Amino acid sequence: METTQLRGESSAARFVEEQITDQNRFLHKSAALGVEQVIREELTEVWEECSQPDWDAYNALPVSWDSVDNARRLLLSLPLGTKLPSVGAVPSGNISLEWHHSRRRSLTVTVSPDGDLHYAALLGPGRTCGTEPFFEEAPQIILDLIARVYQC
Repeated sequence: METTQLRGESSAARFVEEQITDQNRFLHKSAALGVEQVIREELTEVWEECSQPDWDAYNALPVSWDSVDNARRLLLSLPLGTKLPSVGAVPSGNISLEWHHSRRRSLTVTVSPDGDLHYAALLGPGRTCGTEPFFEEAPQIILDLIARVYQC
């Protein structure tokens, strides 16, 4: 799943980029291809269950609204057709997103309130982990790891 981002500076390039953004927003909201409602519902459920201190009965921190919002924006920035992850929370108060294919093929991304994406992946015999900043577009490394989780 390789994508190439071309960026132009002309008014025509900005117009094309705005049109593509508008069309993607429309498709995300559509009943057939849209993911926006699913994302909103799952994140709202996690927020409601985990927004109080000690939500896990083991002194977990409350989930931060900024973490929820960053997770929502990350998920909406994924290319259309990308499998959606399981959504959860971790005791540090962050949102976790998990793409799971099998015991040795999974990716977990933890979304922090300050926009850091901490990831860990098991990919067959290998594994990788790291941190990427989130600036309104899903980092290419995360997109590549999602694709690799589902490669057989």
